[in-house]
Amino acid sequence: MHEQTGLLTYAGCLGWGGTFHENQTFHGRKVARAVGAGSPEVTATVGTLEDLGNVSPGFFQADASGGDSHPRQTLVVDEMSLRKNLEPMSSPAWPPLQDGPLEGAIATKIVVDRSGKVRDVGSILSDNPGLSEFTSKLIWAMHFKPFLQNDEAVQVVSRITMPFKTVRPTGTESFEGAHTYFESGRTVSFPAARQGQPYMLHANFQAKVKAGTVEEGEYVDTWQSASEWRREASIGKSRFVRAQHGEKRYELAEGPDVFILRLVFRSIEPIPALDTFIESDWRIKRDTANGIKTMRVLAGYETDGVLDPEHARTYWFDEADKLVKTYFMGLETRRSQFEDFRGVQIARQITVLNKAAVAMSIRVTQISPSELVQAKTFELHGHEHTRAFTDEIR
Repeated sequence: MHEQTGLLTYAGCLGWGGTFHENQTFHGRKVARAVGAGSPEVTATVGTLEDLGNVSPGFFQADASGGDSHPRQTLVVDEMSLRKNLEPMSSPAWPPLQDGPLEGAIATKIVVDRSGKVRDVGSILSDNPGLSEFTSKLIWAMHFKPFLQNDEAVQVVSRITMPFKTVRPTGTESFEGAHTYFESGRTVSFPAARQGQPYMLHANFQAKVKAGTVEEGEYVDTWQSASEWRREASIGKSRFVRAQHGEKRYELAEGPDVFILRLVFRSIEPIPALDTFIESDWRIKRDTANGIKTMRVLAGYETDGVLDPEHARTYWFDEADKLVKTYFMGLETRRSQFEDFRGVQIARQITVLNKAAVAMSIRVTQISPSELVQAKTFELHGHEHTRAFTDEIR
């Protein structure tokens, strides 16, 4: 449903689904005049919508001379019922996988016709997309006993799930999952992830604001515990604050340059939360970044070594698991001048590049133990916030 209007925009279930748009008013109701379905999408357009008026008595009579007295049906069945009719088949020999998880599950929608032949296979949902094409061919080759209802064969729609387990190609180095690199890098590089003693971090940054001038801003991170913290960035007349007090979260955004301040937050703590990504989306390999040997963790597209600016998200970790470089939203960040603070390697200098040109420079000026801070510091009454549509932890 559309958040503001309440209009239906998409509906679907096993066996069907569609988008609804181009709404027009008819007797006080908003009626979708275009319905799209399928992939590639086919759109049906309502050309006429008007009062019915008088019709002949037999207008709604469906019988036709010489027609089928037993209409063909398509039934939705559960997966267990589908599998009971599956003809015997050999266990699949899963191909070796260069990237992603080696174990997991694959699922898709399947349509089986009255003869038991697979008529359609939906989009493949897999814990490793590298197996999607192989799995699709495997399912197309399946054959079932005809499904009967009242002693007549019917077409059925169901879902089928297949577990997989495979190996890396011979001679290929095996890596840990993205989950492991992210958690290790977070613990090594960011004091909030260590959940140790309270601290306060100050940083200054320079950026070009909406008015066209280069201004200097300030960032302050006050951390008491995982449930008591406040991050605040300001530049000119703009301010952006996130905070947490107990179970309550807060967010305040004001001024014309909030986008810049959000970027400051993201650049200082860029590793995504583990509850916001799918492991199979990430590919891992050894790489060199800024002359340093690293482990690169990439999601999105890459063509001939060039990262896609719209879809690629990339993180480089050095041999000590420090985060030394990132790439997201077409921006590259370089982290340098590391300094130890309670066992955490703080990047004193963070440089944000846009097409190799410096777009922002962030300098951590101070990080020190913090005294007990009053609870009201972490409260922003009237600005309660629910974390959503972001992969940031804080």
